[in-house]
Amino acid sequence: MATLDRGNQGARWAVGGLLLVLGGPVMYALLFDVPLMRATGAPAFALIAAGAAAGVVGLRRNRRGWVRVAGGASVIALALAVYMFFVLAALPDKADFAQLEEAPDFTLPDSAGQPASLSKLTSSGPVLLVFYRGYW
Repeated sequence: MATLDRGNQGARWAVGGLLLVLGGPVMYALLFDVPLMRATGAPAFALIAAGAAAGVVGLRRNRRGWVRVAGGASVIALALAVYMFFVLAALPDKADFAQLEEAPDFTLPDSAGQPASLSKLTSSGPVLLVFYRGYW
């Protein structure tokens, strides 16, 4: 009877782990407006890692095929999330500055609403233009 309970617990661990892993990206999407989530994704990664750990516990407690698939999928999902975040989302290598061109002159309102032109700003020294991805 103890082995049957242990096997059922293993199945619950594996399925629960898979649900936690799948909940990580959902949580990231729902809480994207939270600065910590947008900047690091750490809470979503913590949920994915906890799900992968639960999947491994389920694998150790139950050796049935579908439990192996659920537990293995949670570990593979963790590896895939880490790969996508650190490898695919990495910035490209440094640009060759010899190939860069000078920006055309433009005038836009500054943070105080006053017009600011690029030619006026560059007359007092170098100017750094920053283009933000996403939204604030």
